[in-house]
Amino acid sequence: MPSLVTVPTAALVALVVLISLAVASDLRASRIPNRLVLWGLLVAVLLHAAALLAGQVPLAGTAAWACIAGMLVGGAALLPLYLLRACGAGDVKLMAMVGSFVGPGVVLSAVLYTLVAGGVLSLAVMALRGVTSQTLSNLRFLLTDWGQRATTGRGLRMAPLATTAARLPYAAAIAAGTLAALWRPLALLG
Repeated sequence: MPSLVTVPTAALVALVVLISLAVASDLRASRIPNRLVLWGLLVAVLLHAAALLAGQVPLAGTAAWACIAGMLVGGAALLPLYLLRACGAGDVKLMAMVGSFVGPGVVLSAVLYTLVAGGVLSLAVMALRGVTSQTLSNLRFLLTDWGQRATTGRGLRMAPLATTAARLPYAAAIAAGTLAALWRPLALLG
């Protein structure tokens, strides 16, 4: 009698559990624990190998290196946002973990869906916390600084932002983007 639980199904369940734990941690403490991400990466690699050995198609794809490629693509896709201070390092690492489960093609879909979900989440947080004017002021400062850097090579000689508008639990956007990509991946690669 064939088993109802396949390795790819177990990987999908593990991914949902790990993302849920990351969202809970981000909402509670505004951080995603490195330990959670590292365990996720390890589980993804082990389940990928187990699926290949069992003759099943892993979530990340049939290439032996697909989970590593997904990790690199996922992390690289959010790295510019981290460098622009638009997301935290934990968010980059979480997207890399997602990529290790789903592979490079689906993680790119997840990133695009995450950006949309992050925009919606940002607007909701601004409205609910009443920080729209502070957010727009901070955005004006960042755009002016970037413009100054682009034209002169140096940033503005101003003190850093005294206050931030609000911290955004971006793990929630990553979770929404990942689920959307699993449900309806975009044809971005291949």
